[in-house]
Amino acid sequence: MNTQSKRVWQGAFFLAVAMFIVKILSVLYRIPYQNITGNEGFYVFQQVYPFYGIAVAFAVSGFPVVLSRLLAEGGADAVKRARVISSAASTFFTVGLVCFIVLFTSARAIARLMGDEQLFLPIQATAYLYLTVPVVAVLRGFFQGEESMMQTAYSQIAEQAVRVACIIGLSYYFVAHGADVYSTGAAATFGSTVGSVVSIVLLGFYLLQRRSVRKTKLVFMRPSLKVGWQLLTAGLLLTASSMIMIIFQLSDVFTFGNLLQREGFSLADVQRAKGVFDRAQPLLQLGTVVATSLSLATVPAITIAKQQGDRSRMREICTKSLQLVFMVGLAAGVGLAVIIKPVNVMLFQTTEGSVDLAIMGIAILFFSLFITSTGLLQGLRYSLWPVLGLLGAVAVKIAGNLLLMPALHATGAAIATVCGAAVAAAINILVLQRKTAFMTYGTFHGMRMAFVAGVMALATFAVKEELYTMVSMQHRLSAVVVSITSAVAGAVVFGVGVVLLRVVKLEEMIKREKLMKITSLYKRLKERRN
Repeated sequence: MNTQSKRVWQGAFFLAVAMFIVKILSVLYRIPYQNITGNEGFYVFQQVYPFYGIAVAFAVSGFPVVLSRLLAEGGADAVKRARVISSAASTFFTVGLVCFIVLFTSARAIARLMGDEQLFLPIQATAYLYLTVPVVAVLRGFFQGEESMMQTAYSQIAEQAVRVACIIGLSYYFVAHGADVYSTGAAATFGSTVGSVVSIVLLGFYLLQRRSVRKTKLVFMRPSLKVGWQLLTAGLLLTASSMIMIIFQLSDVFTFGNLLQREGFSLADVQRAKGVFDRAQPLLQLGTVVATSLSLATVPAITIAKQQGDRSRMREICTKSLQLVFMVGLAAGVGLAVIIKPVNVMLFQTTEGSVDLAIMGIAILFFSLFITSTGLLQGLRYSLWPVLGLLGAVAVKIAGNLLLMPALHATGAAIATVCGAAVAAAINILVLQRKTAFMTYGTFHGMRMAFVAGVMALATFAVKEELYTMVSMQHRLSAVVVSITSAVAGAVVFGVGVVLLRVVKLEEMIKREKLMKITSLYKRLKERRN
């Protein structure tokens, strides 16, 4: 592996680790927030969350990636690089300003479309984030174009840590002082802007520390409309396909409450029902962490294979990545469905909505496959196909809500989510198969995987029921013990099963690059001792 390839892999690894930490923090803060503000407060926060999620997608997976590519293509040409940066800055700031103005001035109209006009204040609080996101995107794109991924990784972790601290701290303060759920939600969402400002300060500090920047005179180039349009279109393509769960949430934001109110639900009933339904979001995010991290890591690998014309390597990367994600996603989805009641009590104190959460858990498998296959298609420069798949999936999701929710209510929305996610994953995998021919008979070991998942489900259920003969189902501490013990038992059974049935071969696991590195390090330490 040459030096450039090593730097690409190291950068992808750092970003994957940062994304993993950010995702974990994103999951963890929602639990205390729901516990502090209740189902109604969680409903308010989740109603405006998609607007935050879209902004973050632009600042993380969209514009910085495209900007870094154009900077890398510019090479050492200072004039070209300056023009790219000025074009990026003007384009990103224009987009951010337009989004801010639209959200802030149309907040009441948007809230009415959601079926709850009081949501206008949290929407306005979220709008401020779009003024800071362009700065973050330009700075991260600059560092990634220099193949300096650590700065981006540190800024993501710092931003999320500050954001989480603000959300929990402000929500606790506002609730303690008797504020309503809308004011509390507005304060919590504004914490995202504070985190973004911290990211700007940190990236600015790193920028000033660079000797090349300190010694370079500022050169202002006239922005290029052509470059700006290229940044905008490519950035939107990359961003859209990475936001499937956010877009699905956005679909629920505008349909869930309105459909229930049409069926005779009061606003208070809708708030409670949506707050319970949205308990699924942190579980979905946690379940797709592996897929998200893997998609970041596979993009440079498959890009290099494509540049080298190594079709065999391309097929191998596709096969191994999707096999791993299928295995982890299936285990997570089935396992969560089995232990959803104790998990619900452990995290959210009650068993409300457990059936709907169990159904939503199945979507972990399909979301994971879509996210990973999207990374592979983007690495192969087929960025349009995931967007088309996403559009088809959203159409299925909205149609499912409209058809199923009048009769099944929240359960209908959960089924619609699973169906939409399945469509998205199927489209991506079919396109990937057509472009690379990575699949052969038995690629996913479907029958063996189904058998292992079934055995795991039975074992997990047996452990859970046995534990419940010894402890109370209603106590939170008991739920913690039951959830963790059952999950560990299920994971062990699943792991042993996939090895015994040769779904995963031990010799293949040992040959993995990271295990080889650990073995190499161990040998060097042993040699030093001798």
